[in-house]
Amino acid sequence: MKNLEEKYTWEKENVDEIPPIGFFHVLKGLLRLLVFLPLTIFLVIIFLIFKAILKPLNLNYPVFLIRKSWSVLILRLFGLKLKVIGKQSYNSTIFVSNHISWTDILVIQSVLDIIFVAKSDVKKMPGLGFLAGIANTVFIDRNPQKISKDSLILKKKIEKGELICFFPEGTSTDGLRVLKFKSGFFQLLFDGIYNQNKYIKKVQPLSIYYKVHNKNLSKDFYGWWGSMSIISHITKILCLSSGSVELKFHDSLNSEEFNDRKEIALAAENTIAKYISFQLSNN
Repeated sequence: MKNLEEKYTWEKENVDEIPPIGFFHVLKGLLRLLVFLPLTIFLVIIFLIFKAILKPLNLNYPVFLIRKSWSVLILRLFGLKLKVIGKQSYNSTIFVSNHISWTDILVIQSVLDIIFVAKSDVKKMPGLGFLAGIANTVFIDRNPQKISKDSLILKKKIEKGELICFFPEGTSTDGLRVLKFKSGFFQLLFDGIYNQNKYIKKVQPLSIYYKVHNKNLSKDFYGWWGSMSIISHITKILCLSSGSVELKFHDSLNSEEFNDRKEIALAAENTIAKYISFQLSNN
């Protein structure tokens, strides 16, 4: 794996946002878009109706089923075949994952009924911000001075029985590396949060790995990072995407086996980094 130094940020030269796109790829992109828009609008309307009626009755599964179905359909529409390895730990309420692209959300919610933690910038993105908002995403400023306030919001979600997923790298990457995990929200595992007759002590690491099937495209094709335009990234996904994505459920980590949040954050980071390194070496 490239550049596994313990850095919170990184820089990459010669970012090629959109590879050359031929006429037939443009046509494919337009056809995908013509399916994506009405399908999304229809399912969003159904989702909001179900959410308004069923959420107050605490009937969450039908609402999740719509999110799940939409995510699975959109991944297939984008030419991505999802492979799930391992199983969800039902003893874990908190999940953490490496972060490569906005498509990571589709990958994870194709399997888990979960609430995501995202930077406040996502809320301002056309389309994506709206979809994230109606899915009850918790938006944060990534300001160390506000970590206590943000943690309190997450604590209340967990106490209500919600599953939480956050991306400890704090940013997305090219998928060819795992950045140093920020440990702030791992403190939730040491705060004595009580839910469903148990204390929340475990976190389950998730690894996401994208494999590009088109040999003319680079391994970092699905990565969305830095100053990349969301519009250009969506455009290349629509026109050129053809590949697969693996979602790996690792064994849960128990906070009782670690001294503090930094130790368990490092253990989660190493678990995911090892898996991504293995995939890069063998694909």
